[in-house]
Amino acid sequence: MKRIEIFFNALKVPIDFVATVGAFFLARIIRLHPTFLSQFQTPADTNLSFEGFVEFTGIAAGILILIFAWNGLYRMRSSGFVKDFRKIIFLVSAWLLILTAYFFFRREFFFSRLAIVYTGVLTIFLIFAGRILIQILQRIFWKFGIGVAKVLIIGTNPNSLLLGKFFERKPHYRFAGFLEVGRLPHAFPKNPIGELVDFEKIVKRRRIGEIVLASRKLSNEKMRELLAFCRVNHLGFRFVPDLLEVPQKNVEVETISGIPLISLRPTPLTGWGRVVKRIFDLTVGIFTLILTFPIWFVTALAIKFDSRGPVFFTRKDDGEKVLRVGKHGRQFCFVKFRSMREKSDSLRYSRELQEKNARRDTPLVKIENDPRITKIGKFIRKYSIDELPQLLNVFVGKMSLVGPRPHLPEEVAKYRSHHRRVLEIKPGITGLAQISGRSDLDFEEEVALDTWYIENWSIWLDLKILWKTVGVVMFPKHRE
Repeated sequence: MKRIEIFFNALKVPIDFVATVGAFFLARIIRLHPTFLSQFQTPADTNLSFEGFVEFTGIAAGILILIFAWNGLYRMRSSGFVKDFRKIIFLVSAWLLILTAYFFFRREFFFSRLAIVYTGVLTIFLIFAGRILIQILQRIFWKFGIGVAKVLIIGTNPNSLLLGKFFERKPHYRFAGFLEVGRLPHAFPKNPIGELVDFEKIVKRRRIGEIVLASRKLSNEKMRELLAFCRVNHLGFRFVPDLLEVPQKNVEVETISGIPLISLRPTPLTGWGRVVKRIFDLTVGIFTLILTFPIWFVTALAIKFDSRGPVFFTRKDDGEKVLRVGKHGRQFCFVKFRSMREKSDSLRYSRELQEKNARRDTPLVKIENDPRITKIGKFIRKYSIDELPQLLNVFVGKMSLVGPRPHLPEEVAKYRSHHRRVLEIKPGITGLAQISGRSDLDFEEEVALDTWYIENWSIWLDLKILWKTVGVVMFPKHRE
């Protein structure tokens, strides 16, 4: 799911909250003002303080948001404007009954029953005004191609034709066309843009973002190849049921033009999972930064006194920025406390050090007893203090607290196809591989652990990994 799509879906929560609070305040003004709707209401008074009214309003609005969330109004894939409209009217009505029942059992009312009626009507109106505003903004973005998914359908049959018409009608899709599988039916009204043998070339040339498999003519092996290609290249993958027997945990089912369509999500870290993880990263990251600030200060002084050079390792010997590869293969600037002698990074691939490379048969370089490391460098590496500045990468959104380790561009260039699966999500400061053996793990084992994490992510798993990381850091068995 695209970042802009997640943003607009998440935006519904604060807009609904503000709309509900606004409805309460407007209802209060209408009820207490003598000239508003004077033919329908008598003057009202209240002995509830303004502070009490604000507190009640905030709690009531929060309850409505929880009711909406519980009933699926904040799902990333909306059920449609009309269905949402009906559901909102029903849920707001139920919410008003809950508020009325609360005051009934307490045998008190904050100032007017009419104000509750006004609040309900205004809440529905303002929430839908907010929804319409979001849709207008989305359409503006779609017009400029932002957040639009380019779709390719594999198969030429009645089902694929119906799906193609659906994608052509929707403004947040750009329908690229059909791929022919086998012989083209005579009744098929559209010319395919190519054949299945040209699949990879067409996907790359046309910059396809999502694949829909609607053909029954493919073998199980070929379908698995298509799925693997989509995973490695971070493409969305959906298919018509009964075509693919692949065990998947992260499955979504939707109906398009009467055809059930299944989406195989590569990770739970889409939609709200992605939002929750980002909030978690920022919250825990700020707490960690405050907690470790004295360590930053002492480490900086120690590095300066121990050897010449900058405190942070941010540039290579030739002055170029230090880069790592992040989500979907995008490179970002990387920062650590300097643990090596100044101007020694270029020796990384020298013959002398390559003979000490413990991972010679993998894409990675791991120098045992690296002679470039300073005295302070050995200490901060042993206790992973050199990793602390990566919190800055977490704050700017390039990394996460937990995830696969970020590797060098030249290392990623040597990845085999299945290794690129770890680029599905943001890299992390720590991860499942780091708490399961650190540098002792074989590279394939590390990839397997990271892949399992990607497919089985939960916020509780992140908490468990962070907790175990503390133990690994405090009681290290090996020097890094």
